[in-house]
Amino acid sequence: MRKYIPTLILLLIFLGGLGYAFSQNFFREEEAQAVKLADLDTSKIAGIRVANGDLTYRLVKNEEGWAFTEPDKYPVNSYAVDSLLSALSAAEQGGVIEEAPEDASQYGLDASKKGVTLTETDGAVVTLAIGGALPTGTADYARINDGSVIRLDSNTASSLLPSITELVDTSPFSWDDANLKELTYTRGPAGWTLANTASDATSPAWTLDGKPIEDAQATTVSGSLKYIVSDRLPVKASTLSKAADDFTLKLVTTENGKQTTQTYTGKKDPDVDTLVWVIPQDSGWAFAVKPEDLKSAETPVQASDTEDAGGE
Repeated sequence: MRKYIPTLILLLIFLGGLGYAFSQNFFREEEAQAVKLADLDTSKIAGIRVANGDLTYRLVKNEEGWAFTEPDKYPVNSYAVDSLLSALSAAEQGGVIEEAPEDASQYGLDASKKGVTLTETDGAVVTLAIGGALPTGTADYARINDGSVIRLDSNTASSLLPSITELVDTSPFSWDDANLKELTYTRGPAGWTLANTASDATSPAWTLDGKPIEDAQATTVSGSLKYIVSDRLPVKASTLSKAADDFTLKLVTTENGKQTTQTYTGKKDPDVDTLVWVIPQDSGWAFAVKPEDLKSAETPVQASDTEDAGGE
């Protein structure tokens, strides 16, 4: 037994040292500090260029807000643009691959083909190049300006390269129900008129074809058209000047005591039976919608109908 005493003493010393090391966090891996992809002040961004393969588009910020300049002057979804800038500002890098690459092309990094270029109001340019995928498949190579080659989460990379349809306003119809006085929809033999007969906008009194309905029903009728969204880019309205009419929608709104009337015209696609083009009055653009969406709007589901069906 005595011959094992030195071994036991050494074991006790080792265990004591090991316990001390754990108590001092010697073996705890420090959490990596999150590093922002780029230090951006989104309020100073005046230009955006996005390239993703064959598609390149540009937007600039003017006094009226964001505007497309390439490939065409499409109407802009300003909320989507703000979301893109917020995503760029919040994005984090996943670590450095190579600090000073002599040849970044080996990582597939070319911002002119895949990436985002931001121009600030003072003329400064911030370029994010996104390259090929890492062997893990969960991250892509990326680079800010001429800096280090870094990892960028693949999902983050995708969110920073939105399709152009995400940034184009593809909503054919637009109004605020709080200002709505009348909607008259006519499509062939079908049609209806939704009206607010109250003089006080804060207490609406809705009718559908002259019959009183509840506020929730009026919202459903209005929404049967208002919430239709196109899934493709708009086209120049002038290209449909000779197309046959499909429907008409008269919109009357009142705001700050001023009444405004606007007309939406539906045009049948000359070549595709599954498309109808909506042209808002005084707009240079036409928005594609599906005939079945318009068919649903011909007899909009009302709140009372849904309640009756659920109670049976």
